[in-house]
Amino acid sequence: MLCPSSSSPARVARISLARQPLQSPLCQPRRQPSGPPARTNLETTRRASGKASSSMASSDGASQLKAKDITAENFAPFGQVIAPTDDGKHFDESDAQLVLSGGVPRFYIMRLPRRGLSFKTIVHHAIVTQCLGSTQAEPWYMAVAAKDVETPSADNMHAFRIPPGVYIKLHCGTWHAGPLFDSADHLDFANLELSDTNVTDFNCFDFLGTPTEEYHILP
Repeated sequence: MLCPSSSSPARVARISLARQPLQSPLCQPRRQPSGPPARTNLETTRRASGKASSSMASSDGASQLKAKDITAENFAPFGQVIAPTDDGKHFDESDAQLVLSGGVPRFYIMRLPRRGLSFKTIVHHAIVTQCLGSTQAEPWYMAVAAKDVETPSADNMHAFRIPPGVYIKLHCGTWHAGPLFDSADHLDFANLELSDTNVTDFNCFDFLGTPTEEYHILP
């Protein structure tokens, strides 16, 4: 779901709206702020953390995040990689560890238009895991930060390339921008969350008013 325009920069806002057709996990473009930066914490105070990611500044002021090929190991701080397994395998810790007890699970195919590989907002869902994967033979990209990060930035965000046939599970609270892609006019994504995740648990951080207001993923 698109995030309504914010009146203050660099803040997290909890969205509670009537259900609208889901278009994107990214927020809508923002209006110019009328006052000083403000921030609202929706959970307990988050502490900034995480290792510096591979980033650089571009000539237009955007910060570039170099995408890494996703593996179970490098994605572990943010979620799980769900790769194909043989039929008959028993459930174990390598399977998606889901948190769906907060409501009615919703599994659906989400069609997203091409928006390129840049983003100006990032979101998290505090009480539910989310599973995402493309149903088509195209790679896609996701920028993430760990759940204990208070202020997402180039110092703590990481970008990943997810190949066709690989799905991901995001831990509760993982910041994420995406799915992003620039290959097709649109891509379809399998999405597992709760029926009201984008109404009651859509927490959006807007980079407007921060030192870097836009980020771009380098494939």
